[in-house]
Amino acid sequence: MKSSQEFNLSQILNTIYRRKDIVIAIFLVIAALTTYLTVSLPNFYRSTTLILITPQRLPSSYVASTVTSSIDQRMLAMTQQILSRTSLEKVIRALNLYSINGSAKDIDGRVNQLRKMINIEINRNDTFKLSFEHESPQTAMEVTARLASLFIDENVRSREQQAAGTTAFMNTEVERLRKELEEQESIVNLYKSQHQKDLPEQLDANLRTLEQMRRELESGMLRLTSLEERKALIEQTRIATASIFDGSGAARSILSGAGIDSRKRELELLRTRYSDKHPDVVRLKQEIKNAPAEETPQTAGAEVAGASKLGSGDSSRTQFADIQSDVAASEITLLRQRNNKLQSEIAAYQDRVSTTPIRAMDLSKITRNYDITLNKFRDLLSKEFDSQLSENMERKQKGEQFQVVDPASLPESPVAPNRPRMLLVGLLLGLAAALGGALLIENLDNSIRGNEDLDGMTNLPLLAMLPVVPSRGNILELRQTRIMLLLYSAGALALGIFLIRMFGRVLLLS
Repeated sequence: MKSSQEFNLSQILNTIYRRKDIVIAIFLVIAALTTYLTVSLPNFYRSTTLILITPQRLPSSYVASTVTSSIDQRMLAMTQQILSRTSLEKVIRALNLYSINGSAKDIDGRVNQLRKMINIEINRNDTFKLSFEHESPQTAMEVTARLASLFIDENVRSREQQAAGTTAFMNTEVERLRKELEEQESIVNLYKSQHQKDLPEQLDANLRTLEQMRRELESGMLRLTSLEERKALIEQTRIATASIFDGSGAARSILSGAGIDSRKRELELLRTRYSDKHPDVVRLKQEIKNAPAEETPQTAGAEVAGASKLGSGDSSRTQFADIQSDVAASEITLLRQRNNKLQSEIAAYQDRVSTTPIRAMDLSKITRNYDITLNKFRDLLSKEFDSQLSENMERKQKGEQFQVVDPASLPESPVAPNRPRMLLVGLLLGLAAALGGALLIENLDNSIRGNEDLDGMTNLPLLAMLPVVPSRGNILELRQTRIMLLLYSAGALALGIFLIRMFGRVLLLS
């Protein structure tokens, strides 16, 4: 029959009838293999547990967690960690999974097989479902419980590790800033120790001291002027005494009067600047108060009597004036030395005051980095304390935790394989394969079986049709063909069973 010839329903039925041996053989082989696969595959049981993600137990306004990654990110990381070869190998060895006749298979294959049977489903309501399938319901429950425990432990460990890592980093940064701060502080302290007398904080004290020393210098200058006037008067009195007066008593009176007048003028000048409690004012008051006591009548009488006894010699008349002149000269010398010292100290303090702005600018440059580092150090110290609180919270398991809501239970009914569906699908596939095979063989066969085939091959008219008379050779050939078909079917069945035993389990697991 040509391939271009179209089939109709009657032709299809005739083809199926003619190829009924092949149709039956293919259908029976596939049906037998499907039945064997359905019967030979083991039952798989699924154990499931539901885990709730509980939020942090302490208020976040009191203790802020340093674990800032989202639950999706952490679940992805934990899933990769738990499904790693190292973690699953421990589970396999602990529960002796996927061993054949007591001997362990290749560990990589066992890990891959275990990984394929684990299913993790993350929900949107802060829960996730963990399930595992195995031939033994008890093993399925134990593995599911073990995996749930691994997730809980891994969550605690990862959060503690992240919090501890943050704390360690903060401690390192705090120590680094502390050393940097100490170095900058030593530079500031060294500069302050080298210029401690003209620092900005000493400006007020230096100005007060400078003002006080200027007042003391001004008072000393007034005192020096008064002493120089007294000395000049003493010298004038001594000269006048030698030429005008005839006795030392009168000269002393003039000298004494000149000294008192000089002290009074000096006292008036000091009162214009200072109060009555000033030491110089008190001293001058005391000197003026004690001055009249030196000119009592007894002293004057004694001086007159002494003068009459001594006569009018120059030494007795000028002796007192010389003593007063020497005393005044000594005071003038001491006062000039004191004033010179004050002027030197005033110049030094004035230099400090004028240098203070320069020191302030230099100190501002030096302390700028110190202040910035100090602020960073304080801020980082506060963050270090917060990270330590967060680490303690994680260690005491007060942060976000995993809690098993629905623990793994012992499954009662298998979830795989679905034997009725497998059997139905196998029978349908067998039937389709049988029909398809028959039609394919029929289409490849070019022999002439009817007038339709002959009309398609020649334009000659058909005169008559003779029926086929089976001969003994045809019968033997038909028997041999059926025997070969039976042998092929048996071989295909054996090969199918072998393949099912080798790869049927793998096909189901995949």
